[in-house]
Amino acid sequence: MAIRAASAETVSNKRFSRPWLLLGLLGAALLVLFSKSLDPHQILFANDFPLGALKADCNQLPQRFAGTWREIAWLGGEAPAASPSITMTLMTLVSPVVYLKTYAPLTLLFLGFSAWLFFRQLNFNPIVCALGGVAAGLNVHFFSNACWGLGNWNLCAGCVFLAMSALYAKSIPKLWEKAVLAGLAVGMSLMEGYDVGAITSVYVGIFIAFHALNNEGSIGKRTFNAFVTEGLVVLFAAIIAYHTMKTLVRTQVEGVASMEQDADTKKTRWNAATQWSLPKVETLQILVPGLFGYRLSGNIDQKDHSGAYWGLIGQDPRIAGLASDDPNERSNVVVSGLKLSEGYLTNLDTPDRFSRTVGMQAVTKKSGIYWRYSGSGECAGMMVSLLAIFALANFFGKDRPLSKTERIAIGFWGGVAVFSLLAAWGRYGFIYQFLYMIPEVSTIRNPIKFLHPFHIAWIILAAYGMEILYRRYLRNPEKNSSGFFVSQIKDWWAKVAGFDRKWTIFMMIFVGVAALGTVILFVEQSALIRYLQEQSFAAPLPKQIAAFCLQRAGAFVVILAAGVVVMAAILSGAWSGSSSKWAWSALAALIILDLARADIPWVHYYDYKEKYELNSVTEFLIDKPWEHRVIGKLEPRGPGSGIQQGFGQLYFFWLQNDFPFHNIQTLDFAQAAHMPDLDRLYLKAFELSGEAIRNTDLRPAVRLWELTNTRYIVGTASSAEDLNRRFDPVHRRFKVLSHFNFPRLKPGLSSAGDVGDMTIEPSEKGAYGIIEDTRALPRAKLYANWRTTTNDDETLKILSDQKFEPWDTLLVDANTPPPQPSSASTSDPGTVTITDYHPKNVRLKADVKTQSVLLLNDRYDTDWHVLLDGAPVAMLRCNDIMRGVSLPPGQHEVEFVFKPSLKTLYISVSAIVIGIILAGYLVITRKPVVAAIVKADTPTPPPATPTPPLVTKPAAPQAKKQKANGKAKK
Repeated sequence: MAIRAASAETVSNKRFSRPWLLLGLLGAALLVLFSKSLDPHQILFANDFPLGALKADCNQLPQRFAGTWREIAWLGGEAPAASPSITMTLMTLVSPVVYLKTYAPLTLLFLGFSAWLFFRQLNFNPIVCALGGVAAGLNVHFFSNACWGLGNWNLCAGCVFLAMSALYAKSIPKLWEKAVLAGLAVGMSLMEGYDVGAITSVYVGIFIAFHALNNEGSIGKRTFNAFVTEGLVVLFAAIIAYHTMKTLVRTQVEGVASMEQDADTKKTRWNAATQWSLPKVETLQILVPGLFGYRLSGNIDQKDHSGAYWGLIGQDPRIAGLASDDPNERSNVVVSGLKLSEGYLTNLDTPDRFSRTVGMQAVTKKSGIYWRYSGSGECAGMMVSLLAIFALANFFGKDRPLSKTERIAIGFWGGVAVFSLLAAWGRYGFIYQFLYMIPEVSTIRNPIKFLHPFHIAWIILAAYGMEILYRRYLRNPEKNSSGFFVSQIKDWWAKVAGFDRKWTIFMMIFVGVAALGTVILFVEQSALIRYLQEQSFAAPLPKQIAAFCLQRAGAFVVILAAGVVVMAAILSGAWSGSSSKWAWSALAALIILDLARADIPWVHYYDYKEKYELNSVTEFLIDKPWEHRVIGKLEPRGPGSGIQQGFGQLYFFWLQNDFPFHNIQTLDFAQAAHMPDLDRLYLKAFELSGEAIRNTDLRPAVRLWELTNTRYIVGTASSAEDLNRRFDPVHRRFKVLSHFNFPRLKPGLSSAGDVGDMTIEPSEKGAYGIIEDTRALPRAKLYANWRTTTNDDETLKILSDQKFEPWDTLLVDANTPPPQPSSASTSDPGTVTITDYHPKNVRLKADVKTQSVLLLNDRYDTDWHVLLDGAPVAMLRCNDIMRGVSLPPGQHEVEFVFKPSLKTLYISVSAIVIGIILAGYLVITRKPVVAAIVKADTPTPPPATPTPPLVTKPAAPQAKKQKANGKAKK
């Protein structure tokens, strides 16, 4: 039986055993891709964490570690508290601008280093480890997520690699030490990835069992090791992530009816839970970057939008119902599902799908459902994929240069990749239907998140593919034949047989199929253009997108052909021995260039000085923003308000960027995937119904503004006169405070990259304006007259009744009753003013003339506490959802403090400290590790062409010498 080193390092590559090659290749690539970060005014676009959100007072660190209360949207609400994670630590240490400049590349560098470390623990060739790290750091899935503001998912994946590295590490002798470090890494992945971390942690649990059972030893010992490792990993992961999990459950699950786990709720939630599924045909994205486009058209900052995403990821399932030829199904969607009037069915009653598009656009605009929504790409790279498939092909060969455990590992990661891909298909496949039945899986909003473990597995398989190339073809000391490069390949092809010939034929077929697909795409351009028109793309974009798609397919064929040539050259032995540097150079060039070209469209920088420049609206609203709320639509998450689409888009940009940047509080909110029942039912009580604004009863919306301190409405100036005519012709409560026109490019710009480059222009006769509702309740008010209600339904019924006068009477929940008023008093209760307002601390001064209840028009929560003249008192729930406190006559200082428990934070911080101490101890006490010796299953036969055997005679004595040296050291 042949004995060989798992990956014997030659003199030429010993210098690559450290991470310098990885840092050089990946670091240089990232420096080029993110070079604009060196410009002091340029920052990277981040959809989920824009600069405005980072600058908001409610998101400041380190205060967020003690809890997060976001007052800038809706009525306020608790958000997940900051965890002691890598991301939050970086946010604490640097400014928001520096954070957005560096966060994305740093997360990718961390991911690449973690992957490199894992491959080193597998005893792979140092260059294989470096290129594996590059493949991870430039992977389009992870890269695009980083450019979308979700670099924390990259840190999550990196921690998964670190956990597996700890389990494989031979420098850590004891099982419990490995398990504890792995558990801490898994816990950190949970803190960074949230539900993505939960998904990957399950995979790590499965990997632990596989790794333990795939080791040497008796079945009893292996089973015992598996149980011990699983237990320790779960324990320490739970401890370190306890703070994160607890706050997530409290803010995203508890009190949310749609998160319940009963069968009816899960069935109702299916469409929303599977909206972000990967359509089967879009699996081609993994190989062909840009085949279905890149960013959404609205997120492209260039004039050319031909690269706009045109697939179906994020499409609301009801879109298919609107497109149906069955009128009953269309009616069910419009009337029963979306609660719209039957008038919308008229434009849907057409003889064919193409003519139905206009009617579908009207429904989607009114209801707000998505045609598509995606902010990430899924390309793993052509060369990476070819290497991964090559590794899987070697799984079935018995004469491969792999040990038994390595072959089983390839099978394991192949299974992980296939299962994860099938799960990512979501509602388009069958696997997710079974997963959805598992408790708590329904709380995961996007099946496409299963592509995270897919890409991890795919990168690992690619590294195995490169290691096989090294062991079987590149480390041979001599070339197979003399002569020119082309003639060497020809000679090899004339003699090659077995696996090498079959694999080469497969690659040629692969190229042929890709070329044929490109030809078909060219022939069917007209059909694709018509399809794009049906998918709500206006001319001339369908033609441009179709041409771009064809270009991407053609580029893929060219790069694939180049990859096949490189693979064939390696298999032929033309680049073996001392010429292996050409093979490594070619592989590195193909991996980097292929992934980098696919990464470039995701990089979006902007000048934050220009983007966040004040305009007349924001300049007006930043004056004491805690004294009023503003809204730009009739309903906080309603479909429209009579505002033209262009300005509506600008207002939405302000909502996500300018308003939080200046701490302007809005009744609007961008999204609320897990709205608590208290908020949902309150909002539902003031819901509008009607097909058009002109014949819709707007009184519920106006009452909502009144109750919630929504004093300003930004919209068409003519709306004020219409509202006065319909609701208050006598007192005319709605007044236009200022007028402006839209659109106008910001000064110094010649074209708009996105709607954020547009601004408004003050004008005395402008079509738009800031409208004041003079009857909106103040933020803080004293009441001498109040009523106690027995349940929320009763409270909401009274509040929505137009006969009820909220200025005169306050409703107080029966569970928090104050002293009853002696009579229905209409006397002056006194005055109250806000003296200091912060997200988690509000101070007021009250001059109370009679027993009163102070109403603070901010959302109620049990973690808010009240101090009256420094002493704690009971907080009241008023008007169903607001805060209040009972005040006796006299002058008082009132303080509302948001103070959730910090026990969970202390537990997580303690676990991190333990991990740091353990890691430091292991580094200090680390002993040199002798290179592993692995037994191959069978002697590896030489290739068909005459080549020296894989293991030369001096190899065995060298191995024995290493073994002897190891014993001597011991």
